Amino acid sequence: MKRICLVLALSFYVSANSIVFMREFKDKKEVHISHDLLKTSQKISNENEIALYPDISPDGKQVVYVYGNDVKNLGIKVKNLQTGKEKIVLSPSGQVLHPRFLKNGQEIMFSAKLEDSQDQNIYLIENKVNNPSQIKPLIKELDKSYYFASASQDSSFMVYQENRKDKSRHIILNNLLSKESEVISEGMSPSLSKDQNKIAYTKKVENNWDIYIYDRMNKKTQKMTKSKSMDFAPSFMSDGSVVFASNRVNSTFNLFHFKDGAIKQLTDTKLGTFYSPRVSGDRRIEQSELPNIPGEPRSSFGTTFHNGRIYVVGGHQGAEHTYPPESFTARLDIYNPQTRTWIKGAPRLHPCHGFQIVGYGKYIYAFGGFAYSENHIPKWKSLDVVERYDIENDTWEVITKMPRKRSSNVVTKVGNKAFIIGGWDSTPKFKDDIDGKFHDEIDVFDLETETFSTLPARLPLKRRAFSAITRGDNIHLIGGISEGGSHFALLDNVTSFNITTEKFSELTTLPFPTFAPATGLLKNKLYVFGGMFKTGKWNYEYVPHIYEYDFSGNKWRHTGRYVKEAKGFSQVIDYKGKLGVLGGHTYLEDKDTPVKTVELFNISL
Repeated sequence: MKRICLVLALSFYVSANSIVFMREFKDKKEVHISHDLLKTSQKISNENEIALYPDISPDGKQVVYVYGNDVKNLGIKVKNLQTGKEKIVLSPSGQVLHPRFLKNGQEIMFSAKLEDSQDQNIYLIENKVNNPSQIKPLIKELDKSYYFASASQDSSFMVYQENRKDKSRHIILNNLLSKESEVISEGMSPSLSKDQNKIAYTKKVENNWDIYIYDRMNKKTQKMTKSKSMDFAPSFMSDGSVVFASNRVNSTFNLFHFKDGAIKQLTDTKLGTFYSPRVSGDRRIEQSELPNIPGEPRSSFGTTFHNGRIYVVGGHQGAEHTYPPESFTARLDIYNPQTRTWIKGAPRLHPCHGFQIVGYGKYIYAFGGFAYSENHIPKWKSLDVVERYDIENDTWEVITKMPRKRSSNVVTKVGNKAFIIGGWDSTPKFKDDIDGKFHDEIDVFDLETETFSTLPARLPLKRRAFSAITRGDNIHLIGGISEGGSHFALLDNVTSFNITTEKFSELTTLPFPTFAPATGLLKNKLYVFGGMFKTGKWNYEYVPHIYEYDFSGNKWRHTGRYVKEAKGFSQVIDYKGKLGVLGGHTYLEDKDTPVKTVELFNISL
């Protein structure tokens, strides 16, 4: 495809995002894509069709847009940018507008007049070849019309423009689970940020159309632009900046970039009219999947990649925070990459969860755990056993005890030593004791001698249900729950422990407090996958976000990418230079259950 230069003589970096947009002429409407922040672009729609309102999947591999022979009879088309193949998701069916990808491109939300309706409503359809029988109405009220719907990746809420019979236009935030909705403001064409916390829209005040940003967490609104021209169609980049359309130059709509308080023109007014930009996530992130973990899904298991195989041990089955005996498992599942199959190994001797494992030589070591106890109220306890799995003989044995009972701690291997940090002894000291005893000691297990020692250093902040990654001589402790806090007292601390100096330091806090986050190190950057997010005093939700921490700049950023399910308690392994994100727990589609997926992530530089 021919590449066309679009921008003025401005200096821009090569973006990790792709941008799709409409390019209009007197006699045609096209969809284009740019991979370099509008320096150049390629047309991706066909010559013989009208193409409008594109969207791009988070991975930048699919583009959806409405198409047809005239603007009153449109359908939905998806183009695979890797293969060049197109598929018709919905044949021209009337006034179909504003398609948006959901669930990493698996579903499409759109606005349309269907079923002989006189009003524009919101519908959902799977991203499959023409199958109109699968269309699901999301909103269908009389005497109102709806446009520009955007939704969270897990479809738990959406935002859209509502047009009323009095010709007023409002931005509506709708919780699809509780069925509650609220009016954010008057305005048009709302768009969700990549972290799904902010909503950008355009609003007319004193005869000026400007861009506003609403924060759905603190419910505050900020005016972003101030112009006598018309600023329309905002869309977020991964870094939180905004691309929008405006006729502020030569009365022709072009695309502009708002970042750090400055506005830069991206397209040249001599090359036509530009409108409706939409932005992918960081396309350098590569996502793939391995076969699901077999059997009933469980979370909070121990896992490691050792000697070419993945080991998944124990874990919790069933709904969260319910602990009948059957919720504690001892299962061992082993994945062989050569055959792409899972096989069963001998179960661990103690059914439990909330523990971690490491591999060394011909063994797998499991440290402690959270287990069922008939003799306590609540009926749980923490373990102090170290169990060793003999890979060749498929047998487990208890080889020693830890210096203290632990669960919900981290274990990270550096060389021939396993550092056991944080966690608690959950064993009730009296009836209805749910506080347990938090540990600040750092125990070190020598994998050669199979003996313990305890470091003089103590955790400056006691915590459990957190994660850890090792980078050089530093072990970074991420998120968790603090001592004395309830189950929902979440931490945003990222604490670094240097194993040589035995000193602690604090890094930039997490983008949101969370516990049991899935974390890993990839290409010398720290990644957090999913997690639990606090949305109100007693309201919490799992999220599908992928955040990146750059150690050189000490900054977090949302990648614009998402794990397959909104989930927490996933476990992360280093898998052949990639990060494997295994399992987790979700509330997806009103479910309260573990998941069994295995996702792989890599960075193409």
